Amino acid sequence: METRRKLNLEKKNNRIYMNRFLIILSFFIFLIILIPNINALGITPGRTSIDFSSNLQKEVSFSVINSEHKNMNIAFTVQGDLVNYIEMDKEVIAFSKNENSKNFKYKINLPKDLSPGLHQAEIIATELPEDIEDIGMIVKATVSVATQLYIYVPYPGKYIDVNFDIVNRENENLIDFYLPIISRGEEKIDKVKGIIEIYKDNEKIRTLETNEISITPGSKKELNLNWEPDIEPGEYFAYAKVVYDDKSTQEIKKIFNIGKENLGVLGISVNNFKLGDVAKIKILVQNKLSDEIEKAAANLEVYDSQLEKIADLKSPDYNIPAKSNKELVLYWDTEKIQKGQYGSELKIDYNNEFVSKNFKVDVNEDSMSFSGVGFVVASGDTGKMSTTSLLIIIIIILVLINLAWFVWWKRHKKKK
Repeated sequence: METRRKLNLEKKNNRIYMNRFLIILSFFIFLIILIPNINALGITPGRTSIDFSSNLQKEVSFSVINSEHKNMNIAFTVQGDLVNYIEMDKEVIAFSKNENSKNFKYKINLPKDLSPGLHQAEIIATELPEDIEDIGMIVKATVSVATQLYIYVPYPGKYIDVNFDIVNRENENLIDFYLPIISRGEEKIDKVKGIIEIYKDNEKIRTLETNEISITPGSKKELNLNWEPDIEPGEYFAYAKVVYDDKSTQEIKKIFNIGKENLGVLGISVNNFKLGDVAKIKILVQNKLSDEIEKAAANLEVYDSQLEKIADLKSPDYNIPAKSNKELVLYWDTEKIQKGQYGSELKIDYNNEFVSKNFKVDVNEDSMSFSGVGFVVASGDTGKMSTTSLLIIIIIILVLINLAWFVWWKRHKKKK
């Protein structure tokens, strides 16, 4: 009786183990089937920028890319403050696996007036289940991509948008000040210059002026100034404003260092990058101190050509041993980023001090490179952590673990 009870119990356990194995295996198979759907869509261009014109009527073309060559239905939706002025030529379309891409268009019907400044919309292409043709079922969608529309309405008279970058060329004892400007007004500006005031604590140390230029409506230019400081090394404040034809912009405040930096930026690199994935940005820094640096953290802000901030990336805290190098890692999701060149500012905080660097970021389909201003940047194959590759690796490892467990269980069963 006891033997029969043990046999029944063993059979019951075997069924439980087998069911668990089949459930886990089915889950892995489901993930493997799902993986080809990741990043199955692409869209180009990523953004279209248009200057406002009263009662403008215009057609804008874009393309949706079937990067995985699959059968699918695509639904188009529009969101943003321009949604009432955009008309899609189609709401739902079908892709066959033999179609690499399709061209579409939407019509802009602008009103007589819009408030000055930037107005935006996103035209979103969303993959639907193959048997769905009703846009109302969009809640079941799996993948979405978007193309942006920017409409710039000029300000009456004269108006300027401005940014402020500072580069410390410590090896040459030079400070470079840059003021990128965009004319957003309706009128030409004849005289534009930058005024920069340097402060130590609350005391003004220097007043510096850039070159003087003119700028036409809608155009972009840059004011710059090279300063060889004749003051003590340390931390200072810079207040910059742009003066134009008896007007001026608001002041922009920035902190910067004069003299040698205790934490050096040796290079920035990204490997195995693919546009649309998550880029793993590695910042190589050098601790020049004889003591360990604790809780060093990097912050990277990325700006587009219109001086709009498109990313604000932060790293975790790192400890950097004395007289040694360390990689600080940031992650940038480039799903809605388009190819092109971007401006950025890197700031690293440590020991109640900081290091600040500005550089250009060139983003392409399969590369991301960094070009520094006034400092050396190690550019590499741009990097991204591929979601697809990561999932495949995880699934393979888990499948192997479960297969090994299953083989052990079969052998153990035979021994019994």
